[in-house]
Amino acid sequence: MHSVRVLFGALPADLHEAVSEVVAGEPDLEVVGVAAKPSALLRAAGTLRADVVVVATAGGEMPGVATHLLDQYPGIRVVAVAPQGGTALVYALRPHVDRFTGSSPLELVRTLRRACHPVA
Repeated sequence: MHSVRVLFGALPADLHEAVSEVVAGEPDLEVVGVAAKPSALLRAAGTLRADVVVVATAGGEMPGVATHLLDQYPGIRVVAVAPQGGTALVYALRPHVDRFTGSSPLELVRTLRRACHPVA
């Protein structure tokens, strides 16, 4: 089974810690790194061959780094988490955005799986 390779961008410390703990216990998810700065995140996504990059978003807006990631790595998925709003948005190189509600660590793990294995 192919593990979903997860790269974390800058997230609030409590959310990062909680999600990291949940992901660590999942056999099909693998945290491959953390890169807080956008330039480091762009490099790491390619170097570490990430399937999904998790970043924070404010107000449900697409983070600027997501556009750059999708331009450089067309097969990657970007999950933007709005910690206060309780939502996670999945961006992919296609003309729509999938919305998933709930940003608990367990719900975010489910979102990471759906990002790489979307339901038709």
